[in-house]
Amino acid sequence: MKFYQVIVAISALFSVAAVLPDYIHVCKATDPELAKCINNSINHLRPRFKFGIGDLQVPPMEPLILSEIQLKRGPSAVALDCNITNLKVWGPSSFIVTDLKVNLTKNKFVFKTLIPDLYFKGDYSLFVNILLITIKERGPIEGNSTNYVADVVMRGRKVTVNGEEHLKFDKMKLRLSIGNSKLALGNLSATDPIIKEVTDSLITDNSDLFISEIKPTLEMSLAEKLTEIANRITLSFTYQELFA
Repeated sequence: MKFYQVIVAISALFSVAAVLPDYIHVCKATDPELAKCINNSINHLRPRFKFGIGDLQVPPMEPLILSEIQLKRGPSAVALDCNITNLKVWGPSSFIVTDLKVNLTKNKFVFKTLIPDLYFKGDYSLFVNILLITIKERGPIEGNSTNYVADVVMRGRKVTVNGEEHLKFDKMKLRLSIGNSKLALGNLSATDPIIKEVTDSLITDNSDLFISEIKPTLEMSLAEKLTEIANRITLSFTYQELFA
């Protein structure tokens, strides 16, 4: 081999090695504990998810923005109508992956995720009709939920970009199980103490209902965000680099 060929080969070797930043851990496809290796890699990356990874164009995971949520319950005589807007969620970046199963031949990843704590806030407009009493309020809404568990399925496929193979994921399937939740609405300014007590009781009794209405939107937003993050990472490197 000529001298210049040796130089080119060495340069190529170092350029490939330099592509992977130190926060990306490579997992060998032949590793008998591949799932454990991938989970360790996720744990190593997790602190970066909250604020994003600029080098890889990975967007911040928090706050997670949710679309408008509408809640309507009850007959006209006892009606509850609430719209929630500008809803933002903090805490999803603290997710913990458990029970990971990997099928690299099919590029399929099945796992559970625990989200210890979610905090959210937004704005609400509320209409409550209790017999002959009508209450209309607007104000801030906030709440928190603990111990969310998600069942997740991710399926990927190899795609060719500029002649090189990369892993690209389809939108993940994610189903949430809700833990304990608390909800608070500000500006409930009913002057009659009886009306205020009834309204507060109505909100408290329907906290789980509010959270269950948020759940589908939260599932969709989490699935979209996590899929985007995964693809930003996997498409930044070749398949061979990630699973050497």
